[in-house]
Amino acid sequence: MRKISGVLVVCSMLGAALSICGLPSQAQAVELRVAHSSNPGQSTYIYWDELAKRVNARANGAIVLKVFPSGQLGGDEQLQRGLKAGTIHMSSIAASNMSIVSNAYAWSDLPYVFNSAASAEKVFTDPGLGEMIAKKMRAEAGTVVLGHIELGGFRILINTKRALKTPADIGGMKLRMLANPIDQALLSAWGASPIAMPWSEVFVAIEQGVADGLQLQPQAIVGFGFDKMIRHGTHTQTLITMHVAQVNAATWDKFSPAEQKLIRDASAEALKVANDADRADGAKFLADLSKKITFYTPTAAELELWRKPALAIWDRFLDKMDKDMLSRVVAIQK
Repeated sequence: MRKISGVLVVCSMLGAALSICGLPSQAQAVELRVAHSSNPGQSTYIYWDELAKRVNARANGAIVLKVFPSGQLGGDEQLQRGLKAGTIHMSSIAASNMSIVSNAYAWSDLPYVFNSAASAEKVFTDPGLGEMIAKKMRAEAGTVVLGHIELGGFRILINTKRALKTPADIGGMKLRMLANPIDQALLSAWGASPIAMPWSEVFVAIEQGVADGLQLQPQAIVGFGFDKMIRHGTHTQTLITMHVAQVNAATWDKFSPAEQKLIRDASAEALKVANDADRADGAKFLADLSKKITFYTPTAAELELWRKPALAIWDRFLDKMDKDMLSRVVAIQK
């Protein structure tokens, strides 16, 4: 009998004899708990569905990924802590919420750190930066990074109250903040009243008026049903985040090189399917949302009014992040 991060596996002489190409036999089957907070049709949901189908088929029953979607096992904070503890074996968390366990992605929380959606893709797929991230994530979060799932590009500042052309229009509006102090500082700099709450509570908070709005991508606005309540959105082009697909490091280390390759190959394929779907759906989601929500695109002068106070908070957080990583992020986009 062997144990992989809390999963008991019965090994028999017959099972050992049937081991092929470095993969364990069905008698040694390992079931992994996979959890995420996304709903059907969203890129994160697609990724884990595609990964599970590929791994389960190619491992011939030796490795079984059992997926718990739609926040069944909790929101980002619970999932990331579960990953670190090994009670959840695989999951993905928004990079903007990663500060609860690591500063590996702290640079991505800085407002206007990305020039465009295309440059963000270059950053998250850069091999050199990837190595730096992998080292910090293993040391601090206790996980191995499998890849980055795209989430619809820039977040849109959405609310139930009124049009926001400049920060002056916010006037103390209650906005849900991400799980990091940079977002709190950003919203405060814009004149909002930031509210911290788990993702699982946000929909009800908006519905009941506890919060007036938040920053979210088009796909997520639709996927989580916020289009039922939100009536205004502003394209501030401030934040882009990705979901970081991860596996508990202790679980990963118990897999053979052949098993690890199988999972990484399946992950690369699943990422392509999910990210291609995300890009294709982006324009469609926004067009559909425009029938329910009034979106505003600031003029160049107005956009500068959003950028100036946002960029002013950078200096307050540079000592909380790896400056070499931030320097590489900036260099990649030049």
